[in-house]
Amino acid sequence: MKATPEEYAWHQRLLAYDDSTAPAEMAEWLYEALMRETYARVCATAVGGVSSVDTALVEEAVGQALLDYLEGPERYDPELASLQRYLVMAAHRDFQNMSQKEARQTRSQRYLTLLTPEQEEPDLIDEQQDIDRVIARIDAENLWLQVQAYFPDPIERQIVGLLVDRVRSSQPYVQLLGLTHLSADEQAEAVKRVKDRLARRLRRIGENLDE
Repeated sequence: MKATPEEYAWHQRLLAYDDSTAPAEMAEWLYEALMRETYARVCATAVGGVSSVDTALVEEAVGQALLDYLEGPERYDPELASLQRYLVMAAHRDFQNMSQKEARQTRSQRYLTLLTPEQEEPDLIDEQQDIDRVIARIDAENLWLQVQAYFPDPIERQIVGLLVDRVRSSQPYVQLLGLTHLSADEQAEAVKRVKDRLARRLRRIGENLDE
């Protein structure tokens, strides 16, 4: 099934490369549907069933598929498939590649642990320094486009903005996430969970730049 009239209109806006708001608006328009369909496709093919599916990895895969399309919309042919189907297939492929890469890394880490069981784990790099390093590199390669694709959700984009601005106070995050009704401990736990997830996605962008 070829592109719908609405998809075709969006595609033409992106091909023009003169509409600065088109990438963000299109990403927001398609994001929920892409997440829903990609998640369903991943679950249908997952060996361990739904419980084995890493939702965060699905989000990263959808973000990667969107980014690839936004960076080169001319690679998509609206006469061959609908835009949504094209992106879901790309996201599913990206998910499989990411899953295989993480599995290889996990096996390597376990192997090294078996070889040197007495050796202590190396100190972890400060999370903010890690984020700063990635942001510095993304900025050199079109920060705005990367953020639009990887973070279609407007709330997530604002949180990423706080991370980029090195905002350490939890209150701005609490307000954005609507967590004011929770206790201080619950707020801290929820904010950390969200920041860790988004920081992981930022690091994924950095990994893609290295490839």
